[in-house]
Amino acid sequence: MEYIDIFTRDGQYTGVTRPKHDPKKRGEYYRHVLVIMKTTDSPAPGEGEGLYIVQQRSLKARFCPGMWDMTGGAVMAGELQEAAAIREVKEELDLTIPTGKPVGF
Repeated sequence: MEYIDIFTRDGQYTGVTRPKHDPKKRGEYYRHVLVIMKTTDSPAPGEGEGLYIVQQRSLKARFCPGMWDMTGGAVMAGELQEAAAIREVKEELDLTIPTGKPVGF
């Protein structure tokens, strides 16, 4: 079973951890990562347009099945956002982000 940490709207950890799919109560928040990746041959920011990596959502997805989306997902209990981003890319795209800190963190 996967667990998530619960936060206030201001990002303060409440000390509560619960199963990922339990209903959230009003005023409860959890961390989520969104991974935006450019291809390695894309120009540097401000130096032209680049190519981005997107994924097609599963046709079995609860929300927006078959639509195009960026990679992302919930940050598990005790997990750092960087680790969650790397894990989500591996789970959803089967791509391994090289060791070292990813750009943007």
